[in-house]
Amino acid sequence: MEILKLLVRVMTFLLIMSGIPSCSQGWIVSGIEVTPSDTSSNTVFIEILDKDSVVHWYHGTIYEDSNWCYRHDELEDIRIK
Repeated sequence: MEILKLLVRVMTFLLIMSGIPSCSQGWIVSGIEVTPSDTSSNTVFIEILDKDSVVHWYHGTIYEDSNWCYRHDELEDIRIK
């Protein structure tokens, strides 16, 4: 009888442990669940402060031409003076 109880406990433990990896990790931002694909790549922005004290965020190489500003979500022209 003790072996049967032990077997039931082991089977219950294995059943519970097999379900854990498929559960959410518990990260929720603004009511939206964060998935591993949302956090798989970290992005580093180059922050530029223009002459009017407005902050702009660019990623990668900055060209003296049109660049995508991630803070303002639009293409912006950059000129070196």
